[in-house]
Amino acid sequence: MVDFFEPSSREELGRRLKAACIGTVPQSMSLQAVDRDGRLVALELRLVPHRRGRQPSVFGLAANPGATGNAVEELEILRDSYTTLSETMSDPILQINENFRILFANTAVQNVFGYPREELVGKDLSMLFPPSVYERYSGLLRKYFIVDVADRKASRLEHSLEMLGQNKNREVVPLELTFGNSKSHRGERVLTCIVRDITQRKMAERRLRFLAYHDKLTELGNRDLFYVTLGQFLQSVKRYHDSQGALLFLDLDGFKKVNDTLGHAIGDRVLCECARRLSSCLRESDQVYRFGSELEPGTAPQEDLFRFGGDEFVILLTRLARPTDAAVVSQKIIEAIRRPFHLPGVEDSSKVAVGVSIGIALIPEDGTDPMSLIRSADVAMYKAKEQHNRYVYFTAELNEKARERVTLESGLRGALDKRQLDLYYQPIVNGFGHIEGAEALLRWRNSSGEQVPPSHFIPVAEDTGLILPIGDWVLERACRDLRSWNENGHAELYISVNLSSRQMVREDMVHRLLEVIRDTGVNPSNLKIEITETSLMHDPQAARRQLEEIKTRHPGIRIAIDDFGTGYSSLAYLSDFPVDLLKIDRRFVINLDKGQNARIVNSIIALARNLKMDVVAEGVETVDQFRYLSAQDCRTFQGFYFAKPMNSVELSGLLASKK
Repeated sequence: MVDFFEPSSREELGRRLKAACIGTVPQSMSLQAVDRDGRLVALELRLVPHRRGRQPSVFGLAANPGATGNAVEELEILRDSYTTLSETMSDPILQINENFRILFANTAVQNVFGYPREELVGKDLSMLFPPSVYERYSGLLRKYFIVDVADRKASRLEHSLEMLGQNKNREVVPLELTFGNSKSHRGERVLTCIVRDITQRKMAERRLRFLAYHDKLTELGNRDLFYVTLGQFLQSVKRYHDSQGALLFLDLDGFKKVNDTLGHAIGDRVLCECARRLSSCLRESDQVYRFGSELEPGTAPQEDLFRFGGDEFVILLTRLARPTDAAVVSQKIIEAIRRPFHLPGVEDSSKVAVGVSIGIALIPEDGTDPMSLIRSADVAMYKAKEQHNRYVYFTAELNEKARERVTLESGLRGALDKRQLDLYYQPIVNGFGHIEGAEALLRWRNSSGEQVPPSHFIPVAEDTGLILPIGDWVLERACRDLRSWNENGHAELYISVNLSSRQMVREDMVHRLLEVIRDTGVNPSNLKIEITETSLMHDPQAARRQLEEIKTRHPGIRIAIDDFGTGYSSLAYLSDFPVDLLKIDRRFVINLDKGQNARIVNSIIALARNLKMDVVAEGVETVDQFRYLSAQDCRTFQGFYFAKPMNSVELSGLLASKK
């Protein structure tokens, strides 16, 4: 080693090396070294004693004083550049040691935290965060001192971290912290951190999340948020077995009429007012609690009221004290919704009124997953709609009926294609027993060969909309049969065909009727259209327009109100409708000897005569009923006393026999 030094320095170097080997104090000296080109180079040499086992040794550190001066100057330039760069940043930059002391802060920290940089340097990092947040994240922060970027990926440690900060005024600020690698400096680890205020970004995210999880019209939670919330609650129920809740499925009664008569704009206002009333009911209820007080990052806010779509709403009641609490809330909702609506700018809006039917499924008794709970509540809601403005709890019996309904609906959908439907005709006779007409009655023999009662499948066809294609088939088949009978010796015979409430509100109903008349070539004067009293009063103005158009296009067609006396029609409306005939409901006729039925029948016959309408008594089964009705001047009858419903071949034979 001494060969690298100028000869005059070698003797001094050897002496110092010996002293360093036997001593413990580092030795420093200035020497002249010779580079490979033979030039003399001034060096500063520092000899540090070191023992390696029992053998003494020396570490030698040599440095060129001129080069050291240049390095110091370069380091000062780099430091100034770093400081300048950090000051141009709009985001705070912090350097912290492994004890979480702040070693450096740029001036941007004041924009976010409110502290001048001088107040932060030397202070603990915890002053920039709420205590609970800092305590929760301190362990994670420490990992960034011991793991570099490559190791972070392997350990799934994110490059950035979101957490809540706290400014000088103790206001909470959402932050994003981005970490560099920790470096060793003067015997300690130093970590550089760039801090970003993400308040605006979080506001935008919350807005987007709100739009994704809320109904645009009512601002209630939507279907997606409902599934998130219900899923979280069901997880809680599984963890804490004493939790109990209820799912309420709501459907507005009469809302379609509001939409059809006043327009969708008014309908939307009614929906918003219903949402407000529902929210008010839940806020006022002492039994309703919101599930969860704090969300995991990225989840949507909790709700207990949702718009499921159209005029359907869902309410999630959590941690009920007892199952009957759901009934308390439901009754409060029914009373709130059925109050008249007062809509500014809508003439006589006090007449706008809707009701609500509510199905209740208990959690976890009626289901432990979203689909089963929704199905249970939906089944109960349909039962409630049978009478309107009521609530119904789900039961096993309802579930069985729902299964039967699904089976019925499935079979009915293929009944037309499989030619399982048929028309039967029940004769309508005069007082002498002569057949004047017949009512077309739909019959269905399913795939098993069983006759399905009309009272079972007609309501299903109405609810599902299948009544429209089935009704078209009935009308066309009846008209073809009628034309055949009229052309084969029974020119005066008429057929009555029932139109459902769904068909009555159909926009192309009149067009479809006239199309069938044209295609079948039937005589319109031999066709009667029967409409139930309840369907007539569902939307009186629309019904009157439809019937008047039918009469205008084909004056010979006669209109009959079926099941008269069981509904709630107004005599004023009745006098305005182009009605030709009233059919007395069979329940009055069968029970003539009970209660006030005889007086009701007498009144209907008298009303028909005064309004110059014909009248038919349905359900005549005995000679006594026939004689009583005849004595009251009822001249046309229908019932088992005369003939049961029969197929077209059987009716042809009966007509031929002239019985």
